Amino acid sequence: MNGTPSIFNEKQLNCVILGGRHPDQEPLLKVCAILLNSGNSHMRSQNLQNLTACGFEKIISIENDSKNYNIEDLSQRFPHVKFIISLDKANDGDLVNLAVSEVESSHFLVLRDTLNVTPSLLTPSLSEKLSGLGVFCVVPRLFSRTGQAIPVVFSPSAKKAVLKVDSSAQAMDGRATLYPFNLFGLYDTKKFKELGGFDGQIINPYWQNLDLSFRAWLWGERVQLSTALTMTFSDEISALDSTPDLSQLRFFLKNMAPVYKNERAEIPFNKFWGYNWRSSCGLFESFRQFASARAWVRKNRCRYKMDAFKLISEWGRE
Repeated sequence: MNGTPSIFNEKQLNCVILGGRHPDQEPLLKVCAILLNSGNSHMRSQNLQNLTACGFEKIISIENDSKNYNIEDLSQRFPHVKFIISLDKANDGDLVNLAVSEVESSHFLVLRDTLNVTPSLLTPSLSEKLSGLGVFCVVPRLFSRTGQAIPVVFSPSAKKAVLKVDSSAQAMDGRATLYPFNLFGLYDTKKFKELGGFDGQIINPYWQNLDLSFRAWLWGERVQLSTALTMTFSDEISALDSTPDLSQLRFFLKNMAPVYKNERAEIPFNKFWGYNWRSSCGLFESFRQFASARAWVRKNRCRYKMDAFKLISEWGRE
């Protein structure tokens, strides 16, 4: 286990970049839009047109399959959009990290091609208000294509030292949430990079997303809901797999195992035997992973402001 890169975007991907010409006029929004593409949406061209109408400082359209669309044709139709195609196999977190390396704005908005993007998605006044909150990530209210509210508020609890995450569709402006649904949100670029970005070694999208936001909370940052920022899906919503696996074990070592004491964090060695029992990957491999995680936490020990026990026990007391 190498841990989250201490330098943002340490994991490099081979990619092709097209377009990205500077707009002729001053942008309305000091925000970059990052559009993650699944390759199956018929709304891609319309979404790019509407994002352009919003007046974003930069628009990055990113995907890991160059065969999905005629990118060269789209880059000619939308010369101000920067198209990034990863030539390596990558998960969503890798792709967002890659896109953020091109971001110069103070904030960026992560979207997907499964959304119904409108020209009024983000107004200058709302952008200024949300950017001024000073939080790591502001998550939107989400609705299905039939208008049903989607649970976007996630709260942690624990039972016998096992993390449990409850979800709710109850919207309250400013309400804390453990992580953004499916990566959707307005992120603070500087905070994102200081947190190390998404861990590309966590393959499962659910645990990868949870890892970054949980770390943000432990390191003193905040994720919260804005009822003024709303998005609606144009396609069916794919369920994420939260089944415990190797990704969950990596998440556990980095987020659940550290103990905060005397203004710093560490993983007590006596937690190894419990981890060895959980991992089922053999004594020597378990020890290698555990020792590497201890070293990573030791390196970042002063960045922790709390541990998982305190985060969960004090959740909702605001």
